[in-house]
Amino acid sequence: MNAPVSASTSYDLYVVIDGQRFFWRNPNCGMTLTDAGRESRLSWRTAAGEDSRLWTDIVAVTMASATDGKNAVNQCRIQFRDGRAVTATDAGAAGTLDESRTPAYRDFVRALHLRLAQAPPGTIRFNAGVSEGRYTAMLVIGVIAALFFVGTPLVLLFIVRDWHVLFVLAAGAGFVWPFWRIVENNRPRSYDPRNPPPELMD
Repeated sequence: MNAPVSASTSYDLYVVIDGQRFFWRNPNCGMTLTDAGRESRLSWRTAAGEDSRLWTDIVAVTMASATDGKNAVNQCRIQFRDGRAVTATDAGAAGTLDESRTPAYRDFVRALHLRLAQAPPGTIRFNAGVSEGRYTAMLVIGVIAALFFVGTPLVLLFIVRDWHVLFVLAAGAGFVWPFWRIVENNRPRSYDPRNPPPELMD
């Protein structure tokens, strides 16, 4: 019996290993999906060389977005049976959004899910957003920010009755709205791998 033909697709994406949070410059760049029957695997490049796991080692995929202080950065975290995890992102080496990588990120996520959707039901968990605790904390911060940056100018508008306050109100709303979008997009939920959440790939 002939061995299945191996076909690989590489993506120029930075990856974060095991939830690493702080770095000056991410040295890990490059994701590859390899179709090779039972040897089909996910590979990534690090400063120390290449690492990989079989698709059958994947137990969970979590899609989320974070902020680099200005823009939303998409993240796809892939967890393995041994407890290790690798996260693909559309950020650049410094961890800030690199819009030129977003199309490649989107292609990677769709290709990964297309393959993993063929796994037996229940073998892989597909989650979107953050944990319940973190989501609650984000909601609290969002409410506080809305009260301060939108509520305060609104009250001042009725007190001083000066239309110049509208500029402050508009600026406050413009500051708070992107954060609320991130909060809503990160609402904890499960999803069908055949339809990964598009708001976490924009």
